[in-house]
Amino acid sequence: MIKDLFIRSERGTRIPATVWINEDAEGILLMVHSFRSDRKEDGRYVKIAQKAYENGLNVIGMDFPGNGESEEAFSSYSLTSCLDDMESCFRYMEKEHPFRKKRMILLGYSMGGRLISLFLERHREFSELVFWAALNRPFREHDLFLEQDLSKLKEGCRDGICDFYDIFEQKHEQISEGLVDDLMERDALAPLRSFRGRALIVQGLKDQTIEPENAGQIYEALDQCEEKKIVWIEGADHGFGLWDGRKEDDEMLMEATLSFLGFIESGD
Repeated sequence: MIKDLFIRSERGTRIPATVWINEDAEGILLMVHSFRSDRKEDGRYVKIAQKAYENGLNVIGMDFPGNGESEEAFSSYSLTSCLDDMESCFRYMEKEHPFRKKRMILLGYSMGGRLISLFLERHREFSELVFWAALNRPFREHDLFLEQDLSKLKEGCRDGICDFYDIFEQKHEQISEGLVDDLMERDALAPLRSFRGRALIVQGLKDQTIEPENAGQIYEALDQCEEKKIVWIEGADHGFGLWDGRKEDDEMLMEATLSFLGFIESGD
């Protein structure tokens, strides 16, 4: 069964979500989208979800505040609000569509990679991680986030709101001061240092949005990991073919992910 629905958030708002449900699921895949995106990730997450569903897993993806079909303003988006929404969706699945915990998988793209790492602080039972061009590096004073100085953003905040230029949408947005605080204060590498499961990192070598060094930092942090693999895609930027039409980059991203998770044979 596949359906779209709304799930009640801890803020009392509605979280748009899509679920794939098996009657006797072996586990769950929780898919976490990137900054300024949605739960479909241009159809890639739908393809991954369908394969996971065919392999006996329950799956859920959700739109974060101000993204996709969300009814909230983008100024409600922060790491904290996203983690709360992940929690609400996970609890919904546990209650309404129970699953065995044989396979517990988190998938995150870009900012979604930071979020799945932080979600491990709440749920150590997840044992498989997939990072696509993940933004996990620490932020310090005057570090840049999407070409903007975080310290200056913080200084310019008024009543919990900061003026932010979105390089993807090419327009000014209002973002929450909470997002700036979360980026500067929450260490997204720390939860990985005690992770003992399996992890895949996929990174484009021509990514100028999330520098390839980020992938190396994630790999190094996973020093207690049972199995870790990093896949470098030589010609890929942050869109893995979506922005520049390089179909081969998209194919490599999907093949690496599906084969690592055992949903296809390598080379299919």
